[in-house]
Amino acid sequence: MSRPSPRFTVAFRLPIVAALMAAFVAAGCTGPGSDASPSLQPQSMAPASMPPESMAPAMTDDASMAPESMASESMASESMAPAGDASAARDALAHHPWATATLTDVTTGQPFTIADFAGRTVFVESMAIWCTNCRAQQGRFTDALAQVDPDHVAYVVLTVDPSESADDLARYRQSRGFTGTYAVAGKAVSTALRDEFGANVLTPPSVPLIMITPAGEVTFGTGGESVDTIVAAAAG
Repeated sequence: MSRPSPRFTVAFRLPIVAALMAAFVAAGCTGPGSDASPSLQPQSMAPASMPPESMAPAMTDDASMAPESMASESMASESMAPAGDASAARDALAHHPWATATLTDVTTGQPFTIADFAGRTVFVESMAIWCTNCRAQQGRFTDALAQVDPDHVAYVVLTVDPSESADDLARYRQSRGFTGTYAVAGKAVSTALRDEFGANVLTPPSVPLIMITPAGEVTFGTGGESVDTIVAAAAG
């Protein structure tokens, strides 16, 4: 493409320059080897007849995606929460030897561990058949547990008196009409309890009580609890 000659007069220069510039722009936009500007490229890709607002819902309307994403989150929460809670509690209880030791239910003869109840609120009471304070506490627990969902709470009662047998404990529980899973602690579990909580956990008249939350947090205390306090703790 040739440029205007200096010999052109002023009168002719402007119209000719304007024509040349128009031709140059047309060649630059449509000629081979020309590159479109990045800011114009999206427009050149869209059909000329498509109104700009017809693309807006797909690009900017978040509401169309919300039901699916919210449903997915809800389903994941419902399917994962219970198993996740029990799993976390089991992992926490794995660090407590007394919680993972095998015990035997004196009523059914079935083996179990305290960690089997992970995901619930679990009360573990150490006691002796001869302990009147323990007897009163177990009566209050029987009344309290009648008021709460049994699927969300467990009550494990362990005799720590080495002279008391499983048969003795089974007869004691049945004669009193108490609620709960009763077992003989045995030497290994008694030692593990003492190592973690101190001598009071093996002193039945002090009414020792361990509480495990659904998340697997462990607390220990002594002294009798009221029915209302037990119900509130069991309800979480």
